[in-house]
Amino acid sequence: MIKGIRRQAGSIKLGGLLALPAALAGLEFPLVVILLGTLWHTVFDRTSEGEEVGEKAVVEFTIRNVRSGLEMEMAERMLTGHEGKIAEMAGSNPVRWLEKPPQGYLGELSVRPDKFPPGTWYFDKERKVLIYRPARAHNLTCSQCEQLAGHILLSWRIEGMGNRMFGRGDRMKIVPVAPYQWFPSTAAGQSSK
Repeated sequence: MIKGIRRQAGSIKLGGLLALPAALAGLEFPLVVILLGTLWHTVFDRTSEGEEVGEKAVVEFTIRNVRSGLEMEMAERMLTGHEGKIAEMAGSNPVRWLEKPPQGYLGELSVRPDKFPPGTWYFDKERKVLIYRPARAHNLTCSQCEQLAGHILLSWRIEGMGNRMFGRGDRMKIVPVAPYQWFPSTAAGQSSK
C-alpha cells in the first residue's frame, strides 16, 4: 500500500484529504500516477517557461548594453572632435562596444556557421547584422524573421536615426531587422528600446 493511503471500512482515505469508495480500491496506483504526472507536467511547463523568460531578459539586457555602448562611443567621438565619424558606425558590429561579448558569441562571420546552436550569437559581416538564435522560443513570434530549420533567428543592425546630435553629428541606434513578439505582452522592436 502506498504511504499516506489508508483503508477504512468501505472507503480508502488518501492522506486524510480524500475518501474513495472501496470499489475504487484498484485505482489507487493509477490515480497516484495520474496526479503525479499532472503535477510533474505543470512544474516542468512552468520551469520551461521561466527559462524562456530568463533567456528573453538576457537578450534584452544584451541589446540594452549594446545601446549604452553605442551611445558612449558616439559621445566619445563628439568629445574628441570626431563627430563626422559617427556616421561610419552604421552597419558596424555592435559587440565591439561591449566590455565583453555576450555568452555564446561566435564572432564576425561572412557566412552562417555550419554549427549555429541555440543560444548563440554572431555578427554577419556581409549583411551587417547581429544575429541570435534563441534556445527557447515557444512564446516567440515573428512573421518576417529569418528562420533556420524552422527556428526563428532574431537580428539587429546599427543605423542612423536621421537627426543630428546637438547639431554636431549623426545619431546611431540599434534596431531589430524585423519586429518580433516574445510573450504576448511585448512587441520587440518595442521591447528592445
